[in-house]
Amino acid sequence: MSIWESFKIALSSIWNHKIRSVLTMLGIIIGVAAVITIVAIGQGAQTQLTDELFSTDKNAIELFYEQNPTEDGSEMIWMEPELTHEDVETLAKVPGVKAVLATNQGWGALAYNDKQGEMEITGVGAEYFAARNIKILEGRPINVRDNDGMNRIIMIDTVARKKFFKENEKVIGEIVDLNDNPYKIVGVYESPTPEQFRHSEFGEMLMPRALISLMFGNREIERLAIIASNPDKISETGRLAADTLTKSKKLEDGKYNIFDYSQFEGEFNQFILIITLFIGSVAGISLLVGGIGVMNIMLVSVTERTREIGLRKALGATRGKILLQFLIESVTLTSLGGLIGLGLAILGTLVISHFSPITATISPLVVVIGISFSAFIGIVFGILPANKASKLSPIDALRYE
Repeated sequence: MSIWESFKIALSSIWNHKIRSVLTMLGIIIGVAAVITIVAIGQGAQTQLTDELFSTDKNAIELFYEQNPTEDGSEMIWMEPELTHEDVETLAKVPGVKAVLATNQGWGALAYNDKQGEMEITGVGAEYFAARNIKILEGRPINVRDNDGMNRIIMIDTVARKKFFKENEKVIGEIVDLNDNPYKIVGVYESPTPEQFRHSEFGEMLMPRALISLMFGNREIERLAIIASNPDKISETGRLAADTLTKSKKLEDGKYNIFDYSQFEGEFNQFILIITLFIGSVAGISLLVGGIGVMNIMLVSVTERTREIGLRKALGATRGKILLQFLIESVTLTSLGGLIGLGLAILGTLVISHFSPITATISPLVVVIGISFSAFIGIVFGILPANKASKLSPIDALRYE
């Protein structure tokens, strides 16, 4: 008897005992569906939270000044070096640096018609938009002439546009009041800052950093960040940039360092993985229970088909063929349960993704592992019934009532 014929017999046996087969597969179905769904939710949550927490730019890293501790342990007088355009040019020449982001910050009250709101303002240069992949939805970005000439222009993000303007209302070229001074809107952009990390419900603004320095009296360059050409070497590039800036400014009382989020991201991903594996293993207990159910029903099947087994042995079927037949039936039963469980998992993830903020993601690897594991359970828990069937004596089996 070929494997295909054994497979057809297995399907026939399952079909002839539909209710019993479904009840037997129930544990496998629930187990596979639960495990795949939980892992999908875990992967979706990990991807979403990682993007929100760590991926302002995957290949960006911020530099900060770190003052050396005093020898006698006394309180330090904080004196951060002033950053200049020459420092930006120095960093731009560091190997592996794709772009340098020089920014400053401010807050202002934006007013238009009868609407007003406090908003965070980021002072930027022309390089900011390409380096951060800022999506311009309307108008144009801030350019070199705007910064050099300290032009009174601003850009607002999509949140601010919705707060201050109607959907089809003209925005570009409109004059708004910012801290009681007129400014012209030249562009609308999509902010890369996740909503939960915004500091104002009214949105954000971009402005030439030289203008922010003039308005608020702060330094033109308050923060420096570098964009690495290769995201895989972001830490090495960042440290090289920090060391280069320290040497260039001939610092003695301190040095420049980097905010390296890679370690925190790795720890966060490991935490999510542990939680997912723990919950998935708890859900996987139903697979064990389902396997026991498969073994139980196969033992019953062996008892019911004792005379059939005896007849096949009398006609020349070997012990190996009998063993293979019952193993195929067991694997077919659990594999069908795994496929049905996969279907339920896909449906469940679609529902979860629709009604929750997390987009559950089913990876092909998890699907392959889930179906393979269900088939493996069929082999493990089918060995005992198959072995029992193969050991039956043909004479005793034919006498069985």
